Amino acid sequence: LPHLKPGGGLHMNLQWLYYFNTIAELEHYTRAAEKLHVSQSNLSHAIKELENELGVQLFERQGRNIKLTKYGEIFQPYVIRTINSLEDGITTLKGYIDPNEGIISLAGFPSMAQFAPDLMVRYQSETNRLGVQFQYSQEGWKAIYNMLLDGAVDLILSTKLEHPQIEAAYIGTHRLVLLVPEGHRLAGKGCVDLKELDGENYIAFDPSGQLRSQLDELFKELGVRPNMVMETLSDQIIHGMVAARRGVAIVPYPLSGAPYNTQILPIANDIPQRKLYLQWNKERYIPPAAKYFRDYVIRSGEVFDQYMEHHGLM
Repeated sequence: LPHLKPGGGLHMNLQWLYYFNTIAELEHYTRAAEKLHVSQSNLSHAIKELENELGVQLFERQGRNIKLTKYGEIFQPYVIRTINSLEDGITTLKGYIDPNEGIISLAGFPSMAQFAPDLMVRYQSETNRLGVQFQYSQEGWKAIYNMLLDGAVDLILSTKLEHPQIEAAYIGTHRLVLLVPEGHRLAGKGCVDLKELDGENYIAFDPSGQLRSQLDELFKELGVRPNMVMETLSDQIIHGMVAARRGVAIVPYPLSGAPYNTQILPIANDIPQRKLYLQWNKERYIPPAAKYFRDYVIRSGEVFDQYMEHHGLM
């Protein structure tokens, strides 16, 4: 059994505390021994060891019963808090790992904000694991990368991270589109060649984001130089700035449809595919609840593409 080592140098067997508290509640050695499923002699010996360790008498006889001494009364509230705290910790831990009622910690891109809760609800309804709880964080690429490696989350939904510790399951492709204000000169086109963005006011993702470097390389290959007027990590801010007619932007297809006062246009150029994956750190412990969810997603196939098709976004 584990031992507690208070600052005074005591080496206290944790089981002694359970014995002490049970006797204090029942005020009877025989009934306490029966409840604890130990012999009365072992119980008496354990309490004697505890008293010797503390240097005080904790119980005294009153007729046929056992009562706490004043020292026992002082000690009991601390014992109760210790036991309750430990049991709360055990209950919390079991809650996290129970595959039917555990907690699954996820992180994903803000551009997937509508997809993630849809996937969670789908999982619960199709598996009948209604007691499972999800903790979901919307983060940028670097934050997601660090959260998975550090063990802050069990799983992530993102583009693929190249690292020997990370394994991945493909879930679909989030295509890139051009977002322009309504009434913009390009708004009437059915499909836009990105060369038409040369000199155009352009709202870009922040350089720290994964998508920014890919788009910069694409513009370089095409010989296109947009007039960059703003940089941000947030899809929502980009949507708002386009709606305010500050410029145009290349974004992952907005899953809630075209934001107010904007228009979504397909891109004619052959551009890199934004492939999405469910990913996990194979060198870190994954609780059963998260494993069940991961395996469900793998069995279900390309769940992001299924979402896009179901909502008419293909």
